[in-house]
Amino acid sequence: MSHGPTFYSSRGYCIYCRAEGVRLTDEHIVPYSLGGNHVLRDASCDHCAKITSKVELKIARELWGQARQSFGATSRRKKRKGKTQIVPDGENIGRFQAVPNEEVPAIFAFYHMPPAGILLGLNETFDTLPFWKMSAIADSNRQEQFERKYGFKPAVGFRHQPKEFGQLLLKIGYGQALTHLDCQDFEAICIPYILGEKSNVSWLVGTNMGESEALLDIGYSLGTKAFGTTELLYIISDIKLWANTFMPWYHAVVGRVQGRDKVRFVVEKLNSINASTTINSPEPTRLRNRI
Repeated sequence: MSHGPTFYSSRGYCIYCRAEGVRLTDEHIVPYSLGGNHVLRDASCDHCAKITSKVELKIARELWGQARQSFGATSRRKKRKGKTQIVPDGENIGRFQAVPNEEVPAIFAFYHMPPAGILLGLNETFDTLPFWKMSAIADSNRQEQFERKYGFKPAVGFRHQPKEFGQLLLKIGYGQALTHLDCQDFEAICIPYILGEKSNVSWLVGTNMGESEALLDIGYSLGTKAFGTTELLYIISDIKLWANTFMPWYHAVVGRVQGRDKVRFVVEKLNSINASTTINSPEPTRLRNRI
């Protein structure tokens, strides 16, 4: 995947529900609100777009809303974006201060989670979401400058959105996989979760093992890998949002391929674009896509 805006041709039907002969809209792989500029052309019908947009908005506004405004993230509502925020005193209830966006020490909250349940051999109904741990990335310099200037410790605001966070990872991962494969190449087991028809997102998403390093000058980084046997192959996307921070790498198991002939076809297709696959190995290699 190239740097800068990139567009991928339409399949001619909705990538989620496979509806044909309906109005289709472009689908950003990473949401525009999170800086995404890789786009699947005419990829989603209005019904499915409404569902995925609702998930994206919950993350963009409720989990990361204050942080996005503070750090000048992209928005489609530029005319309505305020230049200041009302920041409450974290220690004195009822005290507030209007503060310019660039001075608000907001945080990016995110989740550490076990590997995807499907990769651990867990049943689809076994939910590991109660084991997810919330972490945060803060700008300590901005925090210190704020306290010196305004004389109080600010309260930070966000709303816990674990299910929607998992749905977003699956939506991004699915779009990423479609930059290398066609919809008919694999069974998209992620779709019922993206559309909210199934709720246990922990079965398909998880945090990669190991320490996460910041990738300087990169907005986000995505990767595709295949992992399994000659009879059963999983299509997995690696995802790192806010890549210039220490936010972890996540993985999203978006599809599976069953049968020796189909597995061979997908492996050859991925190999032809240098996306290596790993058979019977715990450490799949990956093709990294960065912006």
